Amino acid sequence: MTLGTVVIGGGTGFIGRAICKKLKNIGYEVLTVSRQPDLYSMSWNDLSHDGLPSSCVAVINVAGQNVLDPKRRWTPGFQQNVYASRIHTTRLLAEQIQKMKAPPRVFGVISGVGYYRTSQTETYTEDSPGGNHDYFSKLAADWEAASTLPPDLKVRRFIVRSGRHFSSN
Repeated sequence: MTLGTVVIGGGTGFIGRAICKKLKNIGYEVLTVSRQPDLYSMSWNDLSHDGLPSSCVAVINVAGQNVLDPKRRWTPGFQQNVYASRIHTTRLLAEQIQKMKAPPRVFGVISGVGYYRTSQTETYTEDSPGGNHDYFSKLAADWEAASTLPPDLKVRRFIVRSGRHFSSN
């Protein structure tokens, strides 16, 4: 018996794999949403047509094109891919949550510290202004806005504004 199903958008990526492993270790069933589905995942098209499973107790979206991809040039087309891979996936998950008879208890999104202006002296909190001074701040603000749900759903939403992630492997 599991604690319920957690759906992870982008669960096959660097951050998503770590989240999936931790959730499985504590007793959750994990279903990832990916561009390349397998036995334990569904595609974004499947999600669009079939919706979220009724056993879903939480949804977390970490999907997004790698902005530090050394093989990609920082072109307007690449910037659009980065934007769409975050905003469209988050919006789709939010729409599917709203269609559920019994929505999950939690909806989480990981956006970025680029929301804030760069400063070597300023201390920021989640209430600090930001989100409208450059590409990354607008991306973070729009990403977070895409996760907004109607208050009557009573789904707790959390947002993590994260920085760069590295691994030894």
